[in-house]
Amino acid sequence: MSDVEYVRKHKEALPVLAICYDFDKTLSPTDMQAQGFIQSVEYDVPDFWKRSNGLAADNEMDQNLAYMYVMKQASAGKVLFTKKTLAEYGAKVELFPGVKEWFERIRKYGKENGVIVEHYIISSGLKEMIEGTSVAQAGAFEKIYASSFYYDKDGVAVWPAQVVNYTGKTQFLFRIEKGVLDINDPGVHGGIRPQ
Repeated sequence: MSDVEYVRKHKEALPVLAICYDFDKTLSPTDMQAQGFIQSVEYDVPDFWKRSNGLAADNEMDQNLAYMYVMKQASAGKVLFTKKTLAEYGAKVELFPGVKEWFERIRKYGKENGVIVEHYIISSGLKEMIEGTSVAQAGAFEKIYASSFYYDKDGVAVWPAQVVNYTGKTQFLFRIEKGVLDINDPGVHGGIRPQ
């Protein structure tokens, strides 16, 4: 068992308003993978999703695990599939007009009205790409919950570390409400598990 001490958020003196966002087609007009990565592995966007969704259907596989597998497999020999590379693709992700200014503007409005506003991402997209976006780099988000990879000592993706699908998104709403933000903190289960 790990000796990790989890930091938990406590309610502030002021009311806290948590605003939770999906990413693809909410903050950005298209899927993040379709804004450079898919093209770099020599796929047409519709063909990539057809292959990914077909893999999921043929194998009773989670669709997010399927796209993550296809990304890794398709990158072999074409693109270095690292955390750094994925963040670089994220830096190129297009955002809807006004998104860059939105988070700080709403935070400021909340402060002027006696409310602490926190912004969270809960997305089936890739955490590494979201972390590379200009808004994440500017500190817009309190926490990003999204699918992600486990990386080897050289930073190369080897296996999914986290998968966020549609039904799994609800657990993160519960974590945010409880102030138990670390995905491995068992505090949302009503107590700490014995070690």
